[in-house]
Amino acid sequence: MENQLEQNLRKTHGNYVIPKKIAVSMKNISPRTQYEAAMLSMIFIILGLIVMAIYMPFQQGLSLFLKIFLPFNSLCGVFLLSSFLVTTFQQYQSYLAVMGLMEERDKE
Repeated sequence: MENQLEQNLRKTHGNYVIPKKIAVSMKNISPRTQYEAAMLSMIFIILGLIVMAIYMPFQQGLSLFLKIFLPFNSLCGVFLLSSFLVTTFQQYQSYLAVMGLMEERDKE
């Protein structure tokens, strides 16, 4: 039974659907760089959502439904991305602490 289970398991190179050359270059990116890039991109997306939610309903000739739905949807997106931003920041802080890369600060 155990031998049959082992035969059914398929080994993978871990690339998923990413081409080998890209996968090799992605493996070389440090987690610290990835965390920082993720946080920065989330901030820019949040800022873009806020600008779009303010600009579009008042500057474009949209229907009433879209004038209401666009800011509401953008606000929900801002909340969602803010949650991801906080989670990513907490993971980043934990990563830095575990790797010994974070300076100890005096607690007030």
